[in-house]
Amino acid sequence: MEHQQPDYGTGQKKLSIYLIGLFSCTVLTLIAFGVVMAGSFTKAEMFITIFTAAIIQFLVQVICFLRLNTQTEQARMNMLSIIFTLVILVSVIGGSLWIMWSLNAYMMS
Repeated sequence: MEHQQPDYGTGQKKLSIYLIGLFSCTVLTLIAFGVVMAGSFTKAEMFITIFTAAIIQFLVQVICFLRLNTQTEQARMNMLSIIFTLVILVSVIGGSLWIMWSLNAYMMS
């Protein structure tokens, strides 16, 4: 009788995917650090660059280190859990920012 490994939906562990993730995250961190240290960018350019690097780094970490994929049924359920979490986070953070902006606008008038 063969012992079957449980399917967590994470795929095979490979050193190469971890090294790609490590290199990518290091480069993205250095880009954000370099933009701030250069001091020659406007605040808006710095914000956009850092925000973009952070979003890309989040995706790299989820794909490379958590090995999120859509190859099996369990992996698709993991993806739906992440998407649901992101929807809740956007709703809570967006709603909080909206409330704070509205309170600030009404208090200043």
